[in-house]
Amino acid sequence: MAVTEDLTDPAVIAHPYDYFGRIREKEPVYRNEKWGGWIVTRYEDVQQCLQDDEHLSVQVEADRLRNSSLDIPAMQSMFPKWVFYLDPPEHTKLRRIIGEAFNPELVQNQRDEVETVVDSLIASIQERESDEIELIEEFAYPLPVRIITRIMGLPLDDNQQLGEWSSEIALTLFHHYDADRRHERTEESIKEFADYVRDIVIEREENPQEDLITYLNQAEADGMTLTRDEVVATVVGLLFAGHETTTKLIANGVLELLRHPDQLELLRDDPSLAPKAVEEILRYHGPSKSLTRGVKKDFEFHGKKIKSGERVLLSLAAANHDPRKFDNPDQFDITRGSMDHLGFGHGTHHCLGAPLARLEARIAFPAFIQAFPDLELATDDVEWTKSPLVRGPDELKLKI
Repeated sequence: MAVTEDLTDPAVIAHPYDYFGRIREKEPVYRNEKWGGWIVTRYEDVQQCLQDDEHLSVQVEADRLRNSSLDIPAMQSMFPKWVFYLDPPEHTKLRRIIGEAFNPELVQNQRDEVETVVDSLIASIQERESDEIELIEEFAYPLPVRIITRIMGLPLDDNQQLGEWSSEIALTLFHHYDADRRHERTEESIKEFADYVRDIVIEREENPQEDLITYLNQAEADGMTLTRDEVVATVVGLLFAGHETTTKLIANGVLELLRHPDQLELLRDDPSLAPKAVEEILRYHGPSKSLTRGVKKDFEFHGKKIKSGERVLLSLAAANHDPRKFDNPDQFDITRGSMDHLGFGHGTHHCLGAPLARLEARIAFPAFIQAFPDLELATDDVEWTKSPLVRGPDELKLKI
């Protein structure tokens, strides 16, 4: 195929829908030797793979790290405890416990707090009386991090430090291959992050509060409870995942609304379109570009023999733009409202935080664009996160 094998090539990072779309149409199950695995791109195939717990595994991917010869004991100890890297039945227990914590009632109970944080962030921007802002630093990041830390019961003053640790963890988890000393930096941050959380977990054991850490300390599923190490790992994982995706969702959404002024005006005139707009942003330009799986059992897929120990990259970007599934998939239409997209994954590992991310985005988008009627991009040049797994700008400067 006349395509680069380098998934971090600048052209691939800048135009993933074109790149993976060409693969989807020419060879939907494609062997990429440089990446060292298979790429699956059609909607139906990606959806099938996300449901295939018999042949494909998230745990096999975690085992790659656990069995690595690198000097990374903190990562090797923590990541395999994360619900994102566990297969059933281990995954089932932890997901049930976390799922009960993130129940619909808890999420809806955050509505007032989300509205308060959104209003506060907008007011802070307006008070500066500047004609330019950086969206991620001033709005897209602080919104979800304040909400997840509040749910956890952590001090608001620690948000900046949590963000710095999370950024360093992302260097390894999101495959930032060009980052200097990425494994060492992730290892250092995991150690510091775990020490910070462990102190709070122990304090909550002695002084329970009405927060998620206390809940995890006391939670039980089918007679099973979490060890202290499992609670620490789960809290770190949820803090990391609880804002990374939503930050990019908000940044991508504002970017696309500004690139499509007719859609921006639709939402500005009718804020009730926010739920549909969020689903279209997740489909059209979602923060999760791809998901990886390890192969635990040989199988044949579209005539290709996929063997145990190999890797599979499931391209959500290509699947969500597949014309076999979506009419006019390359058209950004906030009235579409389809929830069949794979923006939050599918199957066993469908994103646990999806309801909270949706709530935050549904409140954030209409409030932000109505607060700044003259909003526009400060530049057409966007520096994208250099990862084969996530999609979002590293910064987004706007004129207000």
